[in-house]
Amino acid sequence: MNRRQFLQAAAISPLAVVLGLKFIATLRPYPLQTLHTRLRGLQPDRLISTGTWRVSQIFQHCAQSIRYSIHGYPEHYSALFKNTAGKLALNAFAASGSMSHPLDEVIPGAPALAPDVPNDVALRELLHELQQFINWQGELEPHFAYGSLTKAQYYSVHYLHLENHLLEIQQG
Repeated sequence: MNRRQFLQAAAISPLAVVLGLKFIATLRPYPLQTLHTRLRGLQPDRLISTGTWRVSQIFQHCAQSIRYSIHGYPEHYSALFKNTAGKLALNAFAASGSMSHPLDEVIPGAPALAPDVPNDVALRELLHELQQFINWQGELEPHFAYGSLTKAQYYSVHYLHLENHLLEIQQG
């Protein structure tokens, strides 16, 4: 391989990786209605958290995230971040079928999570917001870290975000 071929390959390789991740991400199903049904089956008074946040705070946080996809996030990362690292992370998460992020990290600019909200109230709020999103036919607001997303992309974001947080909730 000569220098010119090497430079061409080096320039094309990252693009191929990004496009490959994006393609794989579109093949995975993210059934929010199934997740909604699973959440409805939880017994809120028997749930415990293994993380920093209480169960109700986890539910409130997830409800905020879903609500903001319809009504707008209070603060955003830079456009540069959203169009580079944000898009790369989004496609990597969706392609792998799992998300990993700090589970006690608040949404930038979001109101504080109330630790005294009962689990059943917070779960009802989450179920309501999730159903609102599933039924939503209008425009969606850009994500604070990933930028403008299609509804299918938001399906993957919300599904993976919820699944990631549910890892910290156990039946007591």
